[in-house]
Amino acid sequence: MHLRSLIPSVVLLASLSVSYALDVPVRLNLVNGKSPKVILLDYKDGDVTFKLNPSDLNKTTLKKSKIKAIYFYEPKLFTEAMALYKGRHYKQAKEKFAQLETKLASLNSAPNNYSTLSGFYKMECSRRLMDLKALSEELKTFNKKGLTRETHLQQLEVNAFWDAVRLKEWKKIDALAKKWQNRKIAGGQRAQIEYCHALALEQLAKKDPALHDPALNAFNRVLTADFGASSELLVASVEHALGIYLSDPEVKTAMNLWKTKHENPHSNGYRRLLEANALVKFYQQTGLNHVKALNKASLKLLKYELPKSEKQPETKKK
Repeated sequence: MHLRSLIPSVVLLASLSVSYALDVPVRLNLVNGKSPKVILLDYKDGDVTFKLNPSDLNKTTLKKSKIKAIYFYEPKLFTEAMALYKGRHYKQAKEKFAQLETKLASLNSAPNNYSTLSGFYKMECSRRLMDLKALSEELKTFNKKGLTRETHLQQLEVNAFWDAVRLKEWKKIDALAKKWQNRKIAGGQRAQIEYCHALALEQLAKKDPALHDPALNAFNRVLTADFGASSELLVASVEHALGIYLSDPEVKTAMNLWKTKHENPHSNGYRRLLEANALVKFYQQTGLNHVKALNKASLKLLKYELPKSEKQPETKKK
């Protein structure tokens, strides 16, 4: 049976004057139980306009009351963009996401449409590139109506931390982080919050040195929150943490007294020096040095290692 005979409420219009940027195949889940595959042309307030196939000269409009759901097929351009994104080629991925966001703009109020998803990942590219000015501008014009996934919606909230970093509102970040402390969120978003909080504490420590340890702890939590997916945050966290260690007067003293008769293994500087050494080794052993090599000053910390005789003996496996 022809599809048009299944949909009595459709309006058939000949359409030769309107040209659409991209064919968008979707599966319509209709109230009458049918699930036709069509080419979606427009979406407005739940009403859809489509054609039956790419070469069809007619377009059909179907009211919201006749539709249960719309399922989008992933466009090839989006697949290509996501492959670049997952490969951490964020600049190239962003260009493709921006193209798709524009081409499918007429559909950006439909649930889970690829214009909105492309706009979302375009912003994610800006964030991962640490282009916070671009992220701020993109957030102003982003239409979130098509987003339905909880992690995507939460990311829009987490972006408030990045905007505060852009504006250097360190006290605001400290207060926000405390509010989010007990919220259940994805590991990648937790890593973002901890990183932004660590940056804030690092800056606030310039007036209150007692905040250096909390800053180091926050950078350390970035390493455990989402090790697999946030390599740019891991690298930046280690770099900032090592910067704190290397600028610490007590650590500098411990370095100067290393292996001398005045060395004090019980001092804070000595303890932090060993922590810095362990952090550099962690960086090297986990392969982060292949993402970005540490500077020479950080690599010199490798020589400040606890003598083997003073290390805890390994427990023998039974």
